[in-house]
Amino acid sequence: MLEYLLAFLVSLSLVTGAQTIEAPAVLSSAAELPSAENKIVLTAPKKLHAESMGIGTASPSVFVADVATSQVLYAKRPHDVQSIASLTKLMTAMVILDARLDLDEPITIVKSDLKDELHVIFSEGDVIKRRDLLKALIVGSVNAAGTALARTSLGQKEFVAAMNQKARQLNLVSPVFVDPVGIDPDNRASAADVAALMSLSLSYPEIRKIAALSSVSIPTAAGEAHVVKSTNLLLNSFLNDGSFNIVGAKTGSLPEAGYCMAQVTSDKTGHEVVVVSLGGSDHFSRFQDIKALTAWVFDNFAW
Repeated sequence: MLEYLLAFLVSLSLVTGAQTIEAPAVLSSAAELPSAENKIVLTAPKKLHAESMGIGTASPSVFVADVATSQVLYAKRPHDVQSIASLTKLMTAMVILDARLDLDEPITIVKSDLKDELHVIFSEGDVIKRRDLLKALIVGSVNAAGTALARTSLGQKEFVAAMNQKARQLNLVSPVFVDPVGIDPDNRASAADVAALMSLSLSYPEIRKIAALSSVSIPTAAGEAHVVKSTNLLLNSFLNDGSFNIVGAKTGSLPEAGYCMAQVTSDKTGHEVVVVSLGGSDHFSRFQDIKALTAWVFDNFAW
């Protein structure tokens, strides 16, 4: 599947303006594709209602695509580069896993890890396994988890450099990272590149297992447990009732970024759609945009 995701990254850069595209985007990638005898046959979604051109959204920048084939289904200002807040943490998680560190290694939370935390969950001196910090990072968007993970891997400066290098390796044009958690508004990217980032992050088994959890219990070495709840309000919606399933999602917000979200949702036959909403004006509008766009796709396209 990875080769198709890499092709997806390239094809996203071809989209401009607010539009729906009915023909599959051309896949092109430096990655080696399967040989003819082992080639996976993928079915691109076909539009059922030619007159339906999409829906109005509160967010100024949105992007929707079929994950498997890279077909772009809808886009509005997909290449506007803007602050992405905690969507940054998707790259943080991938860089941590790329480093192949011991996920069971205990990490001690220090005072500096807590400086950017708005809703304090961990305490100075807590000893938490790296894998549990990864869960807190993705499920609850805990800033202290990301800061501690970066500090104990490469150090923050080197870690941020690795994030930017990873973006270049993936042929992502717009992303710029200046911290590992998204607290700085200069963490920036386009909706198209965030869609690629969201999709590719879910190719990591560790991320895929936790990215749609409603909560996680984070144990400490002292025997305490911190309950971290998901920031995704759509987990209790019809998009996660069995007819559809949320595969993974990430939210983010800052005054400079507005309210942002990326989500991959599958139908009951396993077709996955990625939807990104950036720059929303309020907390709830991003969830409404993601929900409405996802429903529109599954109502108007067939595989």
